[in-house]
Amino acid sequence: MNSKLLGSILIIAGSSIGAGMLAMPISSAGVGFIGSSLLLFLLWFVTCYTALLMVKIYEFNSCTDGFDTLTRKYTNLFVNRIAGLSLMFLIYSLTAAYMTGGGTILKTNIDLVFNLDINRKFAIILFSILFSTIVIIGTKSVDLITRGLFTAKVIFLIVLVILMIPLIQGINLLSMPLKQGLIIAAIPPIFTSFGFHGSIPTIVNYLGGNKKLLNRAFILGSLLPLAIYLIWQIVVLGSLDQTTFMSILRQREPLDGLIMSIRQVAKSTYIETLFSLFSAAALGTSFLGVSVGLYDYYKDLLKNKSSKVIPSLSGALTFLPPLGFALFYPEGFMKALGFAAIAGVILALVVPVIIFVRAMQFHQKKVTLFNKIAIYTTLSVSFIIIIGQILIVMKKV
Repeated sequence: MNSKLLGSILIIAGSSIGAGMLAMPISSAGVGFIGSSLLLFLLWFVTCYTALLMVKIYEFNSCTDGFDTLTRKYTNLFVNRIAGLSLMFLIYSLTAAYMTGGGTILKTNIDLVFNLDINRKFAIILFSILFSTIVIIGTKSVDLITRGLFTAKVIFLIVLVILMIPLIQGINLLSMPLKQGLIIAAIPPIFTSFGFHGSIPTIVNYLGGNKKLLNRAFILGSLLPLAIYLIWQIVVLGSLDQTTFMSILRQREPLDGLIMSIRQVAKSTYIETLFSLFSAAALGTSFLGVSVGLYDYYKDLLKNKSSKVIPSLSGALTFLPPLGFALFYPEGFMKALGFAAIAGVILALVVPVIIFVRAMQFHQKKVTLFNKIAIYTTLSVSFIIIIGQILIVMKKV
């Protein structure tokens, strides 16, 4: 397989498999395995489809064009601004969540290994500096580090799954939702588990606009998380009693609640350690995958500035705002992922559809019947996710 293609697949998959994966069992605890699996297939289809629409759009444009350039060319100023704000809000939310989660896990492991009690904010800053530096160095460094972390993550996951298989009980997988409203509440966080769209221009540029390679990268790069998510749901939801799990989540912070639940069921330091290592690798790959998209967006936005200030200015704009959120609002892990859903819908589903339709009109190309049906399906799913997130904020579900 082409080396850059493999790297692109892992960046796409790594962007998705991170804090969203850790949040998935939390958000789908009241939905059950069957319901969450159906949601996963539906959300995978619409997110993969819009990524392929973007590949089609790049047939008429330079592989170096970013979101700002494309929206300026095909849409009006309003859509351009909404797309930019959505990208910034989405990746700021996700990056802040990854900084919070990454710092928490880093502190836990440093305290455990060195018998210390380091400051949580210091751990968040340390995690943020380490991974933001990799992004600023360039896409190639992101590719190389992502390969290492992704390999480690898969190894940890495989061993974790093998150790937890004996704990799986069929009755847990067949459990139905505790109440129907939880299905609506589960959709936005699960949707963010396919949050790789911010890195699309980066991947297109990295693969030189090669349509064949890009289609393979986005299909395989999104299918890999889908397969891993299904295995993950079987292991976690199959191991945990739904009622007990929900009770623990009501008493503790969500991420702590998940770790506590696994600790109670497994009663094994090996499983607890593996879960911690897997979580750290997952957060690292996600941080790199999503933040490189915003970093490249700012480079595209600031391309008329002096080339000497672009990297440092783009880096500051990319990483300082979410770092402030992570430092002063650390309990926002799940809230950040939830609010990211609305911005994610606009960026990953609505904007690609608008650009595609406008681009086809601009270049006088016909939109096929399949694309029309898929577009209406995508917009319908977008509407449901936005309504779901609004209901969550209003505490109606």
